[in-house]
Amino acid sequence: MGFMFHKFYLVDVGYGAKPGFLPPFRGVRYHLNEWGSTLVQNEKELFNLRHSSLHVTVERAFGSLKRRLKALDDAIPFFPFPTQVDIVVACCIIHNFGIQDGCDEFIIKESNWQSHTHATTSRGQANEHAATVTFRQQIANQMWQDRQNHYGN
Repeated sequence: MGFMFHKFYLVDVGYGAKPGFLPPFRGVRYHLNEWGSTLVQNEKELFNLRHSSLHVTVERAFGSLKRRLKALDDAIPFFPFPTQVDIVVACCIIHNFGIQDGCDEFIIKESNWQSHTHATTSRGQANEHAATVTFRQQIANQMWQDRQNHYGN
């Protein structure tokens, strides 16, 4: 792989696989209610199960923030997108400060954000897509291998 992803967004299957965006595998069980008591059969199902679990956790965290800081529910739609982002980050900092009595060390300073430049050609986009699909498969393979090693299969 020509480049390495250090951070990415977990996105719904409707998003394309591209640098910075990591969707679940299409056509593979995803939502937690689809699992029941059925065991995971392969690396793609394991990846999707963990992706879904993390997605639910993130949604729950935003729900908690919205309940605690009503500005997220009431004010957000009336601001331009960059301001919306700033409001969410500020609310996360306030939330964490209230819990830990200090700053959140995981909030990245804006000056350290890396901008993602997207390829403008269809060939460049295809290369980015292929690299992201390969990256996702590598993660799934490693998860599966770790699981097999853990359970001795």
